[in-house]
Amino acid sequence: MNTLKHNSIVYGMYARKSSESEDRQIQSIDRQLDDLNEVVEKQNLIVFQDAICERKSAFSPGREGFKKLVQLTNNGKVTAWLCYHANRLSRNPIDAGTVIYLMDMGKLHHIRTPSRVYYNNPTDKMMLQIEFTMSKKDSDDKSMFVKSGLKKRYKNGLPNGKAPLGFINDKSQEKGNRGWFVDTEKFDKLKILFLRFLKGNDSITSITEYAREELFLTTPKHKKQGGKLVNRSLMEHILKNPVYAGFFYSKDEDGIGVTDRELTSSLPKVISREEHYYLLNMLSSRTTPKVQKHTATYTGFLIGENGSHIGADHKFQMICDCKKKFSYRSKTDCPSCGKLIKNLKNPKYLSYIYYYNLKKRKQKSTKIKCIEEKKVESFLINYFKDSLVLTKELCDWAKLHLSELKNSALEEQKTYSKAKTQQKDSLAKQKRKLREMFTLELISEVEFKADYQEIIFKEQDFESSKTHFNDYYDELEALLDLCSGFITVMEKGTQQEKKDLLSRFPSNLIWDEEILSVHKPKWLLAFEKGRKTFLLKNTLVEPKNNLVNKRQNTPLKALCPTLLGWLDTVRTYMKEEKVNILQLRA
Repeated sequence: MNTLKHNSIVYGMYARKSSESEDRQIQSIDRQLDDLNEVVEKQNLIVFQDAICERKSAFSPGREGFKKLVQLTNNGKVTAWLCYHANRLSRNPIDAGTVIYLMDMGKLHHIRTPSRVYYNNPTDKMMLQIEFTMSKKDSDDKSMFVKSGLKKRYKNGLPNGKAPLGFINDKSQEKGNRGWFVDTEKFDKLKILFLRFLKGNDSITSITEYAREELFLTTPKHKKQGGKLVNRSLMEHILKNPVYAGFFYSKDEDGIGVTDRELTSSLPKVISREEHYYLLNMLSSRTTPKVQKHTATYTGFLIGENGSHIGADHKFQMICDCKKKFSYRSKTDCPSCGKLIKNLKNPKYLSYIYYYNLKKRKQKSTKIKCIEEKKVESFLINYFKDSLVLTKELCDWAKLHLSELKNSALEEQKTYSKAKTQQKDSLAKQKRKLREMFTLELISEVEFKADYQEIIFKEQDFESSKTHFNDYYDELEALLDLCSGFITVMEKGTQQEKKDLLSRFPSNLIWDEEILSVHKPKWLLAFEKGRKTFLLKNTLVEPKNNLVNKRQNTPLKALCPTLLGWLDTVRTYMKEEKVNILQLRA
């Protein structure tokens, strides 16, 4: 394959430098060309026209320069390649395969670099493939490293990138792991700006002028830029930035959707989340209208009768200086007194969320009813307090009983498995003995087939009767944790924390436009009934009393037959109904 003479080989010279971080350690294109030209002079090589240079990542196929080099090789104008390193040619499997295929076809004689030559022979092609594989692995490792760093940063409650105005990057830490400090001077000025703008008397232009002329608010000072007074576009970005309300948006781990994440609690807020939404709607009425996305806590957890879908409607209203309330999103003035919204002195912005039957809403002739989110939340809290809530002490005591039940069930499973194994071995032994008898002609072929088929039927019955150990003890333990921590989250948690909590509660809320209720499968009815019965018999652990004198709770360490029976009944119903308590039922 390496029969071409040195003076008949025409080289295609290729240099690439990506603008991305994967090439920080690679020399510039000019430096690459200097090294390659030095090889050309020393080896007296023939190069086809000018070198092909491009600034593009090789992580994925589609580079124009590389495509041109391949075309020249296919057309026979180039018979060998000259580049700085093999990873300049490819960092993805498709381009790597193209290079090897050109060699297999005999169109690419070899690839030369300043350090070595890869000829068209099995050993060198294997080494070239190793180089390409290492380049691909290096790319994948960098990608995983970046994703891991972002995941860790999001978990710590910080978005990616530089700190916004009012905060300062902690430069004592390495890049990618830098926290934020509060820039006290600018942060205090931002508080004044947000408070002033929320009053509703300013436009973006007027608030920008106030920031420049009265507060002298400037951008952060850097080596080559910054330190200038804020402009209108930056002010609009600041007002819309959710970071100042204590949260931010980032991509999901799969890179498809967007997740609402809470900012670290170590950093102060300028405004509340609700004020942020008010502010966005105020801006939408003064600039080009844009569709705002809003989330409702109980979407997906609240259903109508017969399983019909329940939608959420966000209402944004304002109380004018004249004390009249109206929806302001599509209005510029008060419909009652006619005063312009931007000129109001003390407007009060209100926000409500209502749930409605989506199917009925589409039927124009049907009058629909709505229920406010606050009523749904109040109903849930009262329901848990009356029917499901457990104190931490009772929850811990119940877990001890669960452990006892689980250990007992595991022992039964071991005994059952042992018996099944013995039965299986016995059937296998019968088959061997039957084959031996048939070989020794002690039984006829008809007898052998009949007896053998009977054993096969027994084995099939054995396989069909196999049971997997699905005890639901872990799911029941999760339910106990839910019942002990539900009220705290519902009263003090964020919207996302509430949604996460509800996703662990395996039962939907039902609203038939008259009554709000909870769908109660058998296991839930058993849980409620058992809890009520147990608390009546054991007033010592009643939620309102067991926190009074913790020393009297020493009996909680002992096993209670009533509690054992209650938990085992709930577990039995879970198993029968095949309910996965941790799965969200939308």
